[in-house]
Parts: sequence; structure tokens; C-alpha cells
Amino acid sequence: MPWAERYRKPDVRGITANAIEVIIETGDCGPVTPIGINLPNDEEVREHDGSKSASLSNVIAAHDRSTPPAMRTEFAWDAEEAARAKKWNVLAGELLVNMHEVIGHASGRISEALKGRPQDALKEQFSALEEGRADLVALYFMPDPKLVELGLVEAKDQDDIVRAAYESYVRNVLVQLRRIREGSQIEEDHMRNRQMVVKWLMDQTKAVEVRRRDGKTYYVMTDPKAFREGVGRLLAEVQRIKSEGDYSAAKQLFETYGIHFDPQLRDEVVSRIKVLNLPSYTGFVMPRLAAVPGADGSIQDVTISYPMDLTTQMLEYSAPARER
Repeated sequence: MPWAERYRKPDVRGITANAIEVIIETGDCGPVTPIGINLPNDEEVREHDGSKSASLSNVIAAHDRSTPPAMRTEFAWDAEEAARAKKWNVLAGELLVNMHEVIGHASGRISEALKGRPQDALKEQFSALEEGRADLVALYFMPDPKLVELGLVEAKDQDDIVRAAYESYVRNVLVQLRRIREGSQIEEDHMRNRQMVVKWLMDQTKAVEVRRRDGKTYYVMTDPKAFREGVGRLLAEVQRIKSEGDYSAAKQLFETYGIHFDPQLRDEVVSRIKVLNLPSYTGFVMPRLAAVPGADGSIQDVTISYPMDLTTQMLEYSAPARER
């Protein structure tokens, strides 16, 4: 890890990255689903007992397949960037999600003075800071040769995969503004952390540029090596902030880079999305499972079908059990 030794765990135990194929999600997960999970959230338990991680692999793939081609081409600077996204986004996304959960959230060590509760010191900045820390860990290790050694990527492809991952991350910070139709502040923690990372890199490195063409704005990742070097520097500081519970530094970081945006830029993004008829969120229609009984009444098989649209599904889910 690129942070100070005193913030590293003295005894590191491996974690298995479980991959789950989702059939049905309801409650907090459905129909707008997470793509990765790391539990528990309690920092003290994570440090002393470890954690469990899972990626929802078919959700990541389904998200990518449901993305209209225009979403990539509209916000990519050139055809090569769009082609890399089409070829590598699923694999790059799975790698980032798993490293975010497994070696991101599960890593690091906090000061004993915090008594296992950095959230008490960091207050409203904690969640966004922690999500940013996990993202930074994943981004930092994307080019690491260990991924080749483990057989997760092929050496001949790693540079393209890294570039695609970095480009996608940068692009998303611009595209995510479509979700904020009013005001000039980001409220959601994951969105804050992504903007903080990219805006810091814009300000502190030469890895990301803001370009304009034909009246449109583009966020362009220009140098993967500079990107990773900047990520390492920012990660070291973010870990220090968490480990020491430095509230003033966390607040300054997000007030400067993570919260505020130009509403005119948001309006531009919204207008580009509107012309293309692209969605702001992706929801999933879950399959209906029906038991097939045998002659003795025991279940012999289960059939799967998609008999309804999203609106019908959600209305059915909200109905009292006796009406189903």
C-alpha cells in the first residue's frame, strides 16, 4: 500500500472474493442493485476479525449489455476510447469492484485513539471518504503485475484494460451529473467520492484534461502512469485522514473537490442525455420462478419467465401478500 507503514495492518489475512450470480433481488437491492458488497461495516470488526466480500457478476455484465452504444460514443473523446470501453468494460469493472471491496474496504489501520470508530471523528465526511479510499485502492492496483501473476488478466492486454478502466472512471464523473437535476451540490456519497478523486487528479496532476469540441465538454484521461502516481499520492493522504480521524482535512478535501459542481455543465450533460434518450438509472426486471410439481407433489423442476415490465413488477411487489 502507498501509505505510511503505521497505517498498515501488522498481520494480513487473505480474503476470498466470492462471485454471485443473482437470480432475484428485492428490498434494498431491487430493482436498482449494488454490484459489490463488503461486510461488516464496523471498522473494529474488519481490523480484528476480517470481512466478507462478494461481487454480483452477472449484474455487472447485465449493466454493460444494457448500456446503449450512444452512451459510450457521446462522452468518449475518440473512437479508440469508445472501442476500448466496449471491449474491456466488463472485465475492468469486475476487477475494480472486487479490489474495491476486498483490498479496499478491508485494508488499512486506524489510530488506537479512535477506538475502532473513525466515523465518530469524521462525521458526515466518513462514508464518502471511505468509498473514495476503496476506489483509490482499486485504481492503484489495476496496473499491478500481480493481476497477471494471478491469471486475472493477460500481460498483453493489461495496458489496454488499465486505460479502459481509468477512462471509464473519469467519464463517469461527468456523466453522473445527469442524476442531479436541481441545485449545484452532490449529496450521494459514491458520487461525491468519484468526483473528489477525478477533480483532485485534474488539479494536482496532468493525467486528466477537460476538453471541449463542438460545444460539448469531455473529461479525458491522458496519461495512465501519471494517473496511477496521482492516485497513490491521494490514497496516502486519504488513508492518513481516516486513520487519524482528521475531520478538518476531510471536510476541506470534499468541499474543494467532491461536493460542488457547475450547474451549467450539468445542464449540458442533461441535454446531451435527453437527445439520446438515455436513462439516468438502470433497473432490472426480475424473473418469475414457478415450481413444477411431480406426481407425488414434490418439486421436480423450476421454470423461469419474464412475464412483466418494470412497472408491473414493482406494483406486484408492493401489493399485500394476500393479493399476490
